[in-house]
Formats: sequence, structure tokens, C-alpha cells
Amino acid sequence: MGLLLAGCLMALPAAAPAQPAQPWIAVDFARTQLSGGVYYLDAGIHYRMSPALTDALHNGVSLVFEVQVQVAQARGWLWDAQVATITQRYRIEYHALSRLYLLTHLNSGAQQSFFRFPSLLTTLGELENIPLLDAALLDDDASYTVRLRARLAVDALPLPLRARAYMSGEWSPVSDWYTWSLR
Repeated sequence: MGLLLAGCLMALPAAAPAQPAQPWIAVDFARTQLSGGVYYLDAGIHYRMSPALTDALHNGVSLVFEVQVQVAQARGWLWDAQVATITQRYRIEYHALSRLYLLTHLNSGAQQSFFRFPSLLTTLGELENIPLLDAALLDDDASYTVRLRARLAVDALPLPLRARAYMSGEWSPVSDWYTWSLR
């Protein structure tokens, strides 16, 4: 009886259907610092791709990721007033002939190439000294909050993949909003 029970328990994990690895994005940290009258953003974001996204990339589909940043002035009544909204866009491509991954910052046109995909994802997640906001635009007596999130830009996918992306979390990873005080 004991051997039969042990055999059944060992067979259970094999009988359970395998769940596809879900992609996810997590904001590890974000902060701002004032330098020369301008607030600059530093952030660390962790990206994990699903096999479906990785396969699409290796089959010629470019992936565009957005980092969205919003600065709001806290008000005691109604809603917070939006002071600034900034979006940083990055495109990831794989070139099969050279076996290189290419990361393009779409706001500036700057490009970097990588031999290893994990190295590209690490670099994608390192935001340093991004100009955010001129301090002269802010009221000295007001308090401001900043929030940041990262996501795959579903609207940048090829049309046949968009429907799949809207219906499946495997194709539309997005982080939670990360919120902190500007000052």
C-alpha cells in the first residue's frame, strides 16, 4: 500500500499540465535627483521574457518596450494635476545573420549591440541620468509624486500578433506603477 501511494504521488507532477512561463516586468527601484536645476531619473527594471516573445524575436519580430513616467502635483481637492509625462521607448531586434541583439533607444536613436540576450535585458533595465523635469516649472510650496512603469508596446507589434497580445498576458507584460516623492 505504501509503495502504491508513493508511486501515485511521484506521478502527479508529470500528469499536471505545464504552464507557459509568463513574462513579467518589475521596477526594482526608481529615484530622482536635482542637479543644475533639472531633476534626473535613475531606475532599475527587471525584464523576463516568455518563450513566445523570445521565439517571436528570433523569428524577426521587433519588440518595443516603453518606460512611462508621470509627475503629478498633489492637490487636496479633486485629482492630482499632471505636471509632466515622459515616455522612453526602446526597440529590441535580433539579427540572425550576425547573431547579434540590437537595442535602439527610439527617443535618441542610440544603438547598442549584444552577443547575449540577458546582457541586453540588463542594459534595458538600467536607466541612468534621464532628464525628467526643469525645477523652475515647480511650485516651491507644493508636493509632487512621480510614478513609473514599464510595458511592452502592444501597438508596435505586427498586426497579426496584436490580437493575441490583447488576449494573452504572455504577449503583453506590464509592470505595476512604482511611486515615490519627487523631493
